[in-house]
Amino acid sequence: MKLEAEQKRIDQFLKTNLRELEANKLKSKLHKVNKSRLIEKYPKLKNKIKEVKNVLIELKHKSEMNQIINEKIHLREDVKQLKEEKEELERKDDSKRANVEYNLELDKNPVFDKSKLTKTEIEVLLKKGYTQTNEYCVAKRGIITILIKPILNHSVAHTFLVWSARQLLEEYGVIENIKEHETRDADLTFEVDEKVFAIEIETGSLLRKKKQLNEKIIYLNKKYGKMWMIIVSNRNLVKKYKRFGRCIQRKQVLKKLEKMINF
Repeated sequence: MKLEAEQKRIDQFLKTNLRELEANKLKSKLHKVNKSRLIEKYPKLKNKIKEVKNVLIELKHKSEMNQIINEKIHLREDVKQLKEEKEELERKDDSKRANVEYNLELDKNPVFDKSKLTKTEIEVLLKKGYTQTNEYCVAKRGIITILIKPILNHSVAHTFLVWSARQLLEEYGVIENIKEHETRDADLTFEVDEKVFAIEIETGSLLRKKKQLNEKIIYLNKKYGKMWMIIVSNRNLVKKYKRFGRCIQRKQVLKKLEKMINF
């Protein structure tokens, strides 16, 4: 009976359709017959065992390949999801930056005090062509870091000094109707008790255009009399402009301003 059961098991194994079974079942069948005693007793076993082993190798390779394919599929899905998330973040970021840019009112503000800006605002300004520099501010009475984009053909120094002087004027509650001008008029005008005063900013560029400079001085004297002054960007320019009227360097602005308007 024992021999008959063995013979039956061997015959079933030899007749096994290897392509119909999973790897685990093949391994189980192989384990039962892959014995030297049986191989010697049943010569046909040797080739069948070899065939089973080859099929198991194929199945292993196929399983590994399927795993790689599945991993690639999941990876592609992850990449797609990350791309969609990135695009969504960029859309939100662009929207946020557009909102920040709108609130900054760039068309009205050529100068910003960096200490009052957020990181995003600084990034927006730099992207829009503003540059960072340090300047002595007549309002703060010290050097500050700014982001600036010069107006028209004006220099950084000229644009900043107009802004800085305006900051100082706005500190005084009695000073009203502050205006900036891009015409032949003074760079800044303002009123105190219905009297109009003016401030001209000079960086030295008009010294090479004597006729234009003289015409402007005549115009300012005629319009404002003694109620105007020149602020120069560099203290070395004081001597060159002093003969045209009240001329001061940045550090003297506060004192001379109050004297001019009789504070």
